[in-house]
Amino acid sequence: MATESELITALAAIFQAQPHERVLVGIGDDAAVVTLPKVRGDSSAVLAADMAVEGVHFKREWSSLFEIGAKITAANLADIYAMGGKPDFLLVSAAVPKNFSVQEAQELASGIVDEASKVGAVVVGGDLTRSDMMVISMSVFGSIKNPITRSGAQVGDLVIVNELPGKSAAGLALLQAGIHDECSANHRRPLVDYVAARDFALAGVSSMTDISDSLVLELSQIAKASGVGIEINSDPEMDIHGGEDHIFLATISPHLPFPRQAIEIGRVVLGKGVRVDGAPVTHQGFSHFEEPGE
Repeated sequence: MATESELITALAAIFQAQPHERVLVGIGDDAAVVTLPKVRGDSSAVLAADMAVEGVHFKREWSSLFEIGAKITAANLADIYAMGGKPDFLLVSAAVPKNFSVQEAQELASGIVDEASKVGAVVVGGDLTRSDMMVISMSVFGSIKNPITRSGAQVGDLVIVNELPGKSAAGLALLQAGIHDECSANHRRPLVDYVAARDFALAGVSSMTDISDSLVLELSQIAKASGVGIEINSDPEMDIHGGEDHIFLATISPHLPFPRQAIEIGRVVLGKGVRVDGAPVTHQGFSHFEEPGE
């Protein structure tokens, strides 16, 4: 059984292998110290945090520790990109079983690093404790010039996504049926198109978010925040209730050039709530604080 010190030493060796010119003090002290980017115009810091609990967000019998680390990291990075920002630094805290080995810690850390390296982000610290089940908490810090919120949708805007949602939900169904193949990998580790999010932001989208819980839930949040209604058209290849694809969902004026990879799925209208093929949506998808069927 590895000691806390052995686990931290093993993790530090992996995370510190990511050099970053803005890290003055990294892992090993009471806190990390980083230089902030020079403020230009309306540049600001953008922050997000997320938590993943074994049995709720991931299952070790389905996913490798590498996949778990990458998946949780992707969820955090997507939140920053959904705001139009650029992630830079990650703080990772984990509660792990007492028999968690150095090799297991290294595998988990390697998955985190693999995903973070896609966007040039680095882990600069965190915390480690013991628990009967795994819990991973991650905070991400980045920079942003022009925040894109959920409240900017305007009547007449088009509703777009960078791809149709549903791959992760399909993968989950396969895993529940005991099938482990390339399709089920879409749930174990969704592939997030960070470049598409950047392209959406550069195109001037009026609102944006990533699909974490379900398409209709994210649309409902945009509609409520913006004080508008949203109508979408169904597609047999599109799952409106499944989540965890981390596909980027946005609204954009029809007078602006269409972003690369954008797929139009609906329109912003007068009113409130979300309608699919003209019918109001009642079930919005997964919620952490509702029992199944509610």
